[in-house]
Amino acid sequence: MDRSQIIETHGFDSETLPTDQQFAAWASFTAHSEVSRPADGGPFHASARFWRLDGMLVSAQTVDAFCMDRNAAYLSATAASHFMVVVPRDGRSHFTAPGIDQDCQAGDVIFANLRMLGRCDNADRQQTIAISIATSFLEAAAGRIEVHGRLRRSPETRLFVSFMAALVQQLPYTPQTAVASLSRILRDLLANAVLSGAPEDTTPQGRSPSLSARARAYVDAQPPGELDMQRMVQSLATTRSSLYRAFRDDGGVAAYDRLRRLRRLHRAVADPLDRRSLTELGVDHGFPDPPNLARLFRRTFGYSMSELRAQLAFAPIHNASPTSSAVELYRKAVGDLV
Repeated sequence: MDRSQIIETHGFDSETLPTDQQFAAWASFTAHSEVSRPADGGPFHASARFWRLDGMLVSAQTVDAFCMDRNAAYLSATAASHFMVVVPRDGRSHFTAPGIDQDCQAGDVIFANLRMLGRCDNADRQQTIAISIATSFLEAAAGRIEVHGRLRRSPETRLFVSFMAALVQQLPYTPQTAVASLSRILRDLLANAVLSGAPEDTTPQGRSPSLSARARAYVDAQPPGELDMQRMVQSLATTRSSLYRAFRDDGGVAAYDRLRRLRRLHRAVADPLDRRSLTELGVDHGFPDPPNLARLFRRTFGYSMSELRAQLAFAPIHNASPTSSAVELYRKAVGDLV
């Protein structure tokens, strides 16, 4: 097959640089966190390959000991809101955040929500596979996500780890025509892992999940357009006023459910493999009134469904110049994850 038809592999290797520039060059890939190393000066090994898919960036890397800290200063100063998923292949790392203190090793999945504080320390050289994924893309499959930390080792998380190990071996030979379907498969496997492997040690022993968590799970399980408040109140054994307080930051239960369905509709409209009409897609996502949906979609996303389908369905999400450096390509790809 013509190499121009293969997903492009981008790479970085610090060994090609002078010793005093190696760490700084690798650290320049990250704009959303403070990056430091345990010892100043000396050689710093960092090699990485990365691939841009729809709504995500996949990378495989081997890096010497370092710390990545998404602290309060970076949280307030940077707009990063995507998710970062790290699968260690060897070595050990330590993940901390308010209320979270976890050791991680090969076979684990570390799910970092960049809307939250978090720090990861790697004590030794480590091989990892990582995904930076757009919030809207993942939440279209999983609903609103507040997960942060190491996921439980459920069957779904183990499947995801195995798939990632095989994926990075095949991506250098994968045709561009497979990007759309591969992105959806990877997204859905990750969504299943997140839903089945909620981070450990986040709920005190013996305490039931909060009303907010139970209510969101209930809404996310409802067929599109069939949410009934009275049934919800009865099923959760609560009151309408309690539900309103639980969803206050979302604008209420109905607003949360509507945005959830709109995000899923957005992905379907932009999916080049989904050729249903816009009217059919609207009905399937619980929006039976086309004129009302058209106004709602434009107000939410700033453009119409037809504009989205025309501009994105048959075009790659990332369009960085092929002459850009690896750092510029990487940071642009991450910046595009909205």
